[in-house]
Amino acid sequence: MSSKRHLLGAVETDMTPMIDVVFQLIIFFLTTISFKALEGKLETQLPKDTGGRLATDPVNLLRAEIELFADAGKSDGFSIALNGSRIPSLTTLRARLTELMRLSPEMKASLHPGVGINYSHVVKVVDECLKAGMLDINFAGVAFDA
Repeated sequence: MSSKRHLLGAVETDMTPMIDVVFQLIIFFLTTISFKALEGKLETQLPKDTGGRLATDPVNLLRAEIELFADAGKSDGFSIALNGSRIPSLTTLRARLTELMRLSPEMKASLHPGVGINYSHVVKVVDECLKAGMLDINFAGVAFDA
């Protein structure tokens, strides 16, 4: 019995061929794998306009242009113009915006704060737009002289 135990216990395995096969499988899978390109599938919201529009274009008629001017003579320190005409107060602005929204529910607002307008004035006007039901509000930048 001692001779059988001696023959069975001395078996060693060579790991070199198995490591070679594993490396070959890794190289095979790395060279044949194809990754999905997510760049073409990312959903973005790009502008759909193709250029400037004329003033008589119906799309421009669905926009409320709100301008803010610094006015030291008024108690709140600023004055408002809606589509070129002066508005005496914020409540009047809300009433006119509500009327415009009733005429066309897809109305958009474009807010043009002038030089010297505080953030609090802009927030008050945005609040009035939201109270009137106007949710699409764009902000225009202030032109500075270089």
